[in-house]
Amino acid sequence: MKIAAHPKIIRVGSLVVADALFFSLTNPMKVASWLLIVGFGLAAISLYYCLRGAVRVASWYGLPVSRRYQRRVAEVAGILIGLLALQSIGQLSPRDVAVLLPLLLVAYLHSSYGRGRNLTDS
Repeated sequence: MKIAAHPKIIRVGSLVVADALFFSLTNPMKVASWLLIVGFGLAAISLYYCLRGAVRVASWYGLPVSRRYQRRVAEVAGILIGLLALQSIGQLSPRDVAVLLPLLLVAYLHSSYGRGRNLTDS
């Protein structure tokens, strides 16, 4: 099987082409709001694939990768895109980040400890 014909390569390549076309042909100051949402969607998918690729490369060097890591990649991509959206409309301040970081830490600890407890109860 040729590497260029691999489904994942085709998926990532088409995403790169879609990003290049969309972001080079649109002006965020003049487009409709639904096109901004499409742009954030494309950015979120691209960021997810980049982070997922970074985790995959890290797994080649010994990092154990499970479904939990893939879920965390999606969560991190969502958080970063949310921060990007807040920053792009001028609503992100250092105080917002100072409030969000402890909340995210509590959510992470809650999900981690909750998952471990469920495994030992059964």
